[in-house]
Amino acid sequence: MAGFKTLARLTKEFGMEAVVGFSRIMYRVMFPVEKKPVVNAKWWQRPGLGIMYQIEYRPGMEWERDFTEFNKKMMDSSGNLKFNGPFCKVDKWVALSKKVGADYHIMESKWHDGICYFNTKTTAWKTETDYAAQFAELSRKAQIPFMYYYSAIFDHNPQFDPIQPNPHSTFSAIALDRQPIYEEYLSEQYREIAEQYHPDGMWIDWIWPDRSTKATIEFFRKNYPDVVLTFNASNYFTRSHNRLDYTTGEAHDLDGSYIKLVKSEGASLPIFCSAWKWATLGRRILNHPSELITPAGKWWSDPTLRDDPNDIIRMAAIVMASGGKFCVGVAEQLNGGIYPDQIKQMELLGEWYVPRKKLFANFVPLRYRGREPAGVTIRPTGFKAIACRSGADILLHLINMDGATKPVKIQLKGKQWENINAILMEPSGRELSIEKSGRKTEIIIKEDIDPIDIILRLKF
Repeated sequence: MAGFKTLARLTKEFGMEAVVGFSRIMYRVMFPVEKKPVVNAKWWQRPGLGIMYQIEYRPGMEWERDFTEFNKKMMDSSGNLKFNGPFCKVDKWVALSKKVGADYHIMESKWHDGICYFNTKTTAWKTETDYAAQFAELSRKAQIPFMYYYSAIFDHNPQFDPIQPNPHSTFSAIALDRQPIYEEYLSEQYREIAEQYHPDGMWIDWIWPDRSTKATIEFFRKNYPDVVLTFNASNYFTRSHNRLDYTTGEAHDLDGSYIKLVKSEGASLPIFCSAWKWATLGRRILNHPSELITPAGKWWSDPTLRDDPNDIIRMAAIVMASGGKFCVGVAEQLNGGIYPDQIKQMELLGEWYVPRKKLFANFVPLRYRGREPAGVTIRPTGFKAIACRSGADILLHLINMDGATKPVKIQLKGKQWENINAILMEPSGRELSIEKSGRKTEIIIKEDIDPIDIILRLKF
């Protein structure tokens, strides 16, 4: 009977979310939100690049795992935690963030396994070293805003075995209904984190119609209202938008479908895919700060380079040009070092991003109905266009989806484009030769064709 009541409640909650969300999307597709610049915008209110340093990945293990068996492997003969890593090299993390030009970064302080990487009196299921303290100290020295990831919905700390709904599965919502023991545990750990480290924000995994979500929001809003708060998957829970400082979702691929099912250890997980589709949809329907996150490797449990390492950089260009923040999840080896492939990926991202930072942070997306602005024609066809504004200037981001290298012809036609006086390539500032005929402007770019993007500053 209890299981039936839970299923009925979840069905009702998700049904309401679906109705509200679908109605909002349909309305905003016809009448997109108008993005306006925020005066003296803080780091979380503007587009930017983030890095999440992840301690969750273990070689040979998927996201979905049997935590009864996992916990046994993490214990000594007396049942105490037998920690075997990652032994976090926090100084290397912060140095990488600095090199890449990250606007903020996040440390996983407690993943679904429940192991705490911070100083806490609530449990012995923790690391001997206070890695969270190191992250706070070094982030402040580097002047990088920092957040802590915290898994609230799943916690497989063995001290909760008596109340664990499904100890054999990662997906075990421990506080779907009221659980005073776990809710008190959450509150005390949040208090310890806030009082010891004073983070700029908390990144909670993930939002759900459960007690842990409700308790977390109420706790921070009451006790630490200045701590920036977001929940994973909150982009898709429209009724949460006015309760969070910014919302978050995932996008694992450059393009493709919105969602697909991926099998993991016998479980089928719905995966949010196309950064292009989710970012451009967010530009039209979200009137608050938002973020999309993706793994630096091929997948959360596969840290190797993607087939085309430029795809992540293209994803970053799409998300930030659409007004969002783009966060990349970087996995740690058990010895604490970042996987070499992922260092390479982040260095490539940084080489592209550092000279372009101001071209994202200081611009807001234009308001237009489609995924691309009307009147823009590009040849070859493997480019996608995004338009932004700052003052009188318009930036046209042309995302090179296929990495084309041959000459690119751009035609701008229509009332919006008729008063163009000059077009400059960014970030170089090189002025291009233009041809005008009535409301039509044409340019041909024969050199400096970036495999990631072409950014044009249109001056009127």
